[in-house]
Amino acid sequence: MADPKAKQTAARIISKLPGAIKSKPRVVSRFELKNRASLNKTKNPGSSSIDISDFTIYKERPSRWSSFRSRFRARYAALPVSVRWSLRALRTIAPIVPVGIFFSEHILQLMWVAGPSMTPYLNENYEQTQTESDVILVNLWPWGTLWPWNRTRTLERGMIVTFRSPANPENIAIKRVIALPGDRVITREPCPRPSQIVPFNHVWLEGDADDPRKSLDSNTYGPVSINLITGSVVAVLYPRMRRLKWWEWDPPAEAQADSNAQKEMGEGYRSSVRDRVVKQAVKIEVPGLD
Repeated sequence: MADPKAKQTAARIISKLPGAIKSKPRVVSRFELKNRASLNKTKNPGSSSIDISDFTIYKERPSRWSSFRSRFRARYAALPVSVRWSLRALRTIAPIVPVGIFFSEHILQLMWVAGPSMTPYLNENYEQTQTESDVILVNLWPWGTLWPWNRTRTLERGMIVTFRSPANPENIAIKRVIALPGDRVITREPCPRPSQIVPFNHVWLEGDADDPRKSLDSNTYGPVSINLITGSVVAVLYPRMRRLKWWEWDPPAEAQADSNAQKEMGEGYRSSVRDRVVKQAVKIEVPGLD
């Protein structure tokens, strides 16, 4: 192959010769261009002579993708302005939709509390309005916390959790954890047994309503498997935004008088429920939720 500078100089000289033919570029494929280059190297491996055929002008044939892209751009430019703006908006929203679905299904989710079973802790004014429904924030992250260095999930007495109801698995219920595996619970109506020991891998869930007839809980369908629990309630967003400090539901005896929950709900709030639970009445290993 000739030196590129020598080829350019020879091409300018040939183009200025009288009778020089100025032809249009010949369109060839990329494969043919590679074959011509390799054939030229085979014929003249170390030659520095100038081959006139080297100065034939070739133009690479566009690929199918570039042809499709150019046709697509031309048709897109011919569309009305309103259609183009709609397509641009759709292009922006399309990647956000799957991210939002994953976030709401596996990390944080908004839910509405229906019914009086968790009054007065949730749906505070339900007795007066009969229609009020709190909007709560549920943590669905499997480790219970968003911090990557604290990947542990534990259930404790007093936590408010969401779970698939054993009576209707399609329904997501909200109740409070009353007892853990090994605890003995003095049951309420309509449970036929006067007391119940919570078995391994189960918890005892009840609503906060004083009237047992207003809550469909473990007194009806018994202890609930931990595998049915889907998340834990961390805050109320509407109508009164507040963080749910579930750990204040069952504080140590010396701290009960200073508990914010006791001040808000009354000195004897849920004490009757706490008194019905005998903690660790039976030695049962609490299952790990790591």
